[in-house]
Amino acid sequence: MDEKENITRILDAFDGISKLFAAMESFSGNVSLSKPELLALEVISREEGLMMSELGNRLDISLSTATGIIDRLIEKKLVKRERNGVDRRVVRVVLTNKGKKTNQAYQKQKKELFGKMLGALNPEEQGELIKILEKIAGAIKQEVKR
Repeated sequence: MDEKENITRILDAFDGISKLFAAMESFSGNVSLSKPELLALEVISREEGLMMSELGNRLDISLSTATGIIDRLIEKKLVKRERNGVDRRVVRVVLTNKGKKTNQAYQKQKKELFGKMLGALNPEEQGELIKILEKIAGAIKQEVKR
């Protein structure tokens, strides 16, 4: 097969896969969440007690955008801001119990989705796919750094 045919096949495959990912673009558990809100919940869950600037860096967004996302998550009672007792200028963002439960439900949904995708492959193919995706992700990361 030539490169043009391979590109067409890849595009067709990704179109099919993108339909699965579209299901993850928003999450409707007890609360409806956008993709940026879900990403923020994930980051905060992994690194409990993030400062706003750290959250912006992790998500590669501006501080004002991060603030807007956090404001919406606070309205939904999924996160809260905690001030440092010593230095009141230091504000950390932490998940509430509702936020933890919502993130756990989203993670479960994600695992089920990826489980369905991997279910189409035998264990050897799964390992090959993971290696290929890691290689592509590494190449993209290097390209972005340039």
